[in-house]
Amino acid sequence: MRSYLIFATAGLSIFMNAIDATVVSVAFPSFTRELHTSVLWSAWTISIYFIAFTMTMPLAGNLGDTFGRKRVFLFSLALFTASSLACGVAPTISILIVFRFLQGIGGACFLPTASGIVSDQFPRGREAAIGLFASIFGIGAVVGPNLGGWIVSEYSWRYIFYINGPIGIALIVSSMMLLKESGTTTRTRIDFAGLALMSGSLLLLMLGLNFVAESLSVSSILMTALLVLVSLLLAFLFLRQERRTAGPIIDAALLESKAFAAANVSNLVVGMTTMGVFSFAPLYAVSVHNLSTLMSGMVLTPRSLAMAIAAGVTSFLLRRFGYRWPMVIGFAASGITIILLAPGLFPAHGAAGGWGVLGTLSALLFVNGLGAGMIFPASNNACIELMPEKVGTIVGLRNMFRNIGGALSISIVTCILHLSSGAASGFMIAFIAFGLISLASIPLLFLMPAGGRAWGQTGN
Repeated sequence: MRSYLIFATAGLSIFMNAIDATVVSVAFPSFTRELHTSVLWSAWTISIYFIAFTMTMPLAGNLGDTFGRKRVFLFSLALFTASSLACGVAPTISILIVFRFLQGIGGACFLPTASGIVSDQFPRGREAAIGLFASIFGIGAVVGPNLGGWIVSEYSWRYIFYINGPIGIALIVSSMMLLKESGTTTRTRIDFAGLALMSGSLLLLMLGLNFVAESLSVSSILMTALLVLVSLLLAFLFLRQERRTAGPIIDAALLESKAFAAANVSNLVVGMTTMGVFSFAPLYAVSVHNLSTLMSGMVLTPRSLAMAIAAGVTSFLLRRFGYRWPMVIGFAASGITIILLAPGLFPAHGAAGGWGVLGTLSALLFVNGLGAGMIFPASNNACIELMPEKVGTIVGLRNMFRNIGGALSISIVTCILHLSSGAASGFMIAFIAFGLISLASIPLLFLMPAGGRAWGQTGN
């Protein structure tokens, strides 16, 4: 019984994190208005969460091995809960961004530490137990926007953060009572310098985009150019660091591989087109199609359900069809549906009644979710095949590049919206651009492994 209670505690932490990763997309139009800020800065509450995840995920597993899983899990729960409550009382957008960053650091530690804890409790059923985490995260992604839409409509955006308080405190108490510290810990080498260079490069690039979007003046253009140059310099230093350090974030052998480059450029695009862009779906529904806040949360539900269905079916069909064609079909479906979401091309543009628009929007997002659901399991396995003896490294890098893509696309879309004459024209440019990026990335998929050799597939 104790093992199942531990699983419930770990699973609820994943569920809470999944909700918070998606709920803010519904709420940020409200705190944009209440905190008297622009969409440009409000969107940082979403992108900074991606950045915190990107910075922390490569460390999280090592920290659990070094300091003990119970300590790291309790610390992450305490940080996530405290920063959630601080987000709820934030008086300004800058303070909200700071605490969302801390919330992201806490949330990033949940999955690796919870996976380790559950693995210890279910040594024989480890695969099934950890596999359930994916379902829990998917359920959270469905609940988040709908719950957020209802809370914001009935109460205030602040309550989407307050709700984590009692849940987090209950999880901390149950973890202290149920968990036992592992008997041995190891001192793992962590590439802090590489993480600092990578994170600095990403942050400066995004700040540069913000400067040029706020005002097109000589000073802002010069500041943007300076920040982008420093960002590129840090990226160069990061790559050099990875070749020299004993414990790199990116294995030196992978840096020489064309397949690795193709895999992670495609992962970057996956992050842009399946994660970052759709953070704006509720704002798009409200500002372009005049749907209510509650309905704006509902529009993401068909997409999340379709992703779960397609991912499950595709996982079973990979043995028969390999990795490549599910990825090709998925990228094509994703690109085409993103383009069709553009206001000027939207099939129900000008249709009477909110429900007509909602139905068409839901149908497009459902097809988009089917495409994304095909991409994830196929891409995941294709990436692992690049270096199957280092699954943990590959999985960490895959998530890192996807999170970077998500963070970058959020900054790019906010810049487009801020510089456009209106929401409709901004979303038209953004959706067409990212749809074309998805379609243009399809040739990269032919440089990646096509399938396992044991299945009779031929790969590059």
